[in-house]
Amino acid sequence: MASPVRIAIVDPHPLFRTGIVQTIAASGHFQLIGEGETANDACRLVHELAPELLVFDACLAENGFDAVRDISKTDPHCRIVVLTARDDALSVSSALALGVKGYILKGVSGAELIDALQTIHGGRPFLTPELASRLLVDTRGGPLFNPLDDKPLEKLTHREKQVLDRLAQGMTNREIARNLGLNIKTIKCYITQVFRKLNVNNRVQALTVAQSGNSD
Repeated sequence: MASPVRIAIVDPHPLFRTGIVQTIAASGHFQLIGEGETANDACRLVHELAPELLVFDACLAENGFDAVRDISKTDPHCRIVVLTARDDALSVSSALALGVKGYILKGVSGAELIDALQTIHGGRPFLTPELASRLLVDTRGGPLFNPLDDKPLEKLTHREKQVLDRLAQGMTNREIARNLGLNIKTIKCYITQVFRKLNVNNRVQALTVAQSGNSD
């Protein structure tokens, strides 16, 4: 008999996390080796315990997508599964671009969650069927991530481009402020402006647009 799949659960809502844990325990297919609430918890659990699957609401956690990126780079053998209520195309495409193996909406039943996790552990990606169908309609069969115009970077001022470039280098807000000789509040304002002009919600999405624009 195959050994249970080692799994870690990270979700900021204790009550919901308990429900996932109980579903996992009842299935008999998985061994829960750790749980947490934050993006830092996700990184720590993967680093210390090496789960085969990490179920993580990266959309809700602060710096969640940054954690996904770091885990994908440093621990490629851990399959990351986003279990979230966020169903917008930007969140889905950003997660998939970072190497997430499954994107599941929180409306699934316990049995559906277990089936999805087994599918992902078996090496096949998984996207909640209803979400996949709706995204195909919303994007008219095109890419899941599609900026509103062909040259979004041209909207940015010289200073905003400087800030975006330093975001791409992985600098924190404080490091950018120090590098450009500005205060951190000003940098936060610039980042807000960059997100608005690029029609994105977070750093990962902004960098996706930047990489797309620079590859033209």
